[in-house]
Amino acid sequence: MSNMLINEKLQAAVGFTSTDQAIALVVLSDPQEAAKLTMQELADKAHCSHSAVDRFCKRLGFSGFHDFSLQLTRESSVPNTVLEDANFPFSANDTLREATDKVTELSLNAIKSTRQRLDMQAFVQAIQHLNKARRIILYGHGDSGLLVQDFANKLNKIDIYPIFADQYGETSWNTTNVTSADCALFVSYRGQNHNYEQVMRYLDEQHVAAILVTGRPTSPLATLAKYVLEVPGDEFDFMKIGTISSQIAIEYLLTLVFSGIYARHYDNNLAALKDRQALLTTGPLAEDGQN
Repeated sequence: MSNMLINEKLQAAVGFTSTDQAIALVVLSDPQEAAKLTMQELADKAHCSHSAVDRFCKRLGFSGFHDFSLQLTRESSVPNTVLEDANFPFSANDTLREATDKVTELSLNAIKSTRQRLDMQAFVQAIQHLNKARRIILYGHGDSGLLVQDFANKLNKIDIYPIFADQYGETSWNTTNVTSADCALFVSYRGQNHNYEQVMRYLDEQHVAAILVTGRPTSPLATLAKYVLEVPGDEFDFMKIGTISSQIAIEYLLTLVFSGIYARHYDNNLAALKDRQALLTTGPLAEDGQN
């Protein structure tokens, strides 16, 4: 089954018949209520047959109505504060002011929704693993890789120097150096990456805890990770203006992770900050104002 969320599939409507569109309209109009319906009730509301609903569910990649209903219940139970379209938050007809307001609203809602989805137990346990790890190994490709490097830079400021496994395309080679004393943090919005699946299975064999930040909590990578930290999965894989909402959500979540690591030795980190500030302002590394 594809790792797109149900609402994404329904909005994309790929290969839908007119009957499929009628069923999709019922579900999209109120997903939480639709999740409570029996197959016959959904058929009645869409004015179609029992078998049409079954074909609709299988077209979406589910084994049948029961499988579809379970997933819809799970997805609709997650609080969602995102009001704007995460894929196309503004239109060609919007003024610059309107587009600015919409992107701002989208950004704020991405943060709120991420906080609402946060599994605090998994988050606390993930932070504990990171704090006791001998080394932190980071994984992230493309846009996710940029966010991973920004996260690494934050850690550098508190004298923690993680290994970016994907640097120079050496993902698998760097993974061979990981031991059970280390902890791995993956960032993958789609949760689909064959190489990462291989890496996660290897890390599991080596008894290395793998933490995954993703917008697809039922993806292949999510099933392999020890801890899953979820961000809103509102963006389509390709049909979108850009990775706006997802990037903001992931950056926010990684900042929460950084805060958890920082807080463990808060006083020591603060004292070190003051010492370094002195070196850079009045000490031997102070700028002399010359170019």
